[in-house]
Amino acid sequence: MPTDPSPAPSARPAMPPSVRVAVGVLAVLALLLLSNALLLWAGFDVAVDRVVDETDDITRAEAEQFVLLSLVPYLLLGVVLAVAAVFLVRRKGWARVTGVAATAALALLTVVSVLSSGGITVASLLLLVLSIAGLTSLMAGTTRAWLPGAERPA
Repeated sequence: MPTDPSPAPSARPAMPPSVRVAVGVLAVLALLLLSNALLLWAGFDVAVDRVVDETDDITRAEAEQFVLLSLVPYLLLGVVLAVAAVFLVRRKGWARVTGVAATAALALLTVVSVLSSGGITVASLLLLVLSIAGLTSLMAGTTRAWLPGAERPA
C-alpha cells in the first residue's frame, strides 16, 4: 500500500531559514538585555556607588536616577524582543513589525550610546551586529512571505 509523500493541504508551511535566524537573534537579544537588566538591578547600589565615585558633582539621587534610566530601556526592549520571538514562531504578522521596531530601536540606542561614551565596547558591538542580523532577517522577503496574509493581489 503506497503512501502519499505530499503534505496535507492544511499542514503548516516549513519555516524558512530567514525566520529561524530572526527568531534566534530576537531570542538571544532578549536574553542578553534581560540578563543585563537583572544583573544591573541586583547590583543597583554598587552601580550607583560607582557612578557617584567616578563622576564629579553628582548627588546619590542623581546617580540612582541615571542607573535606573540606563536599566529601563534595555529591560523594556528585552521584553518586547522576547514577545516578538515567541509570536513570530506562531506566524503573527505583528510580531515581525514589532521585532523590526525593537531591533531598530536597539541599534539606534546602541549607536547613540557608543557616540556619547566615545568608544565601542565588545558588548555594544555584539548588540549592533545582532541588531543588524535581526533586521536583515525580519525584512527578508522569505520572512514576509511565510507569514499569513502576505500574498499580494495580482
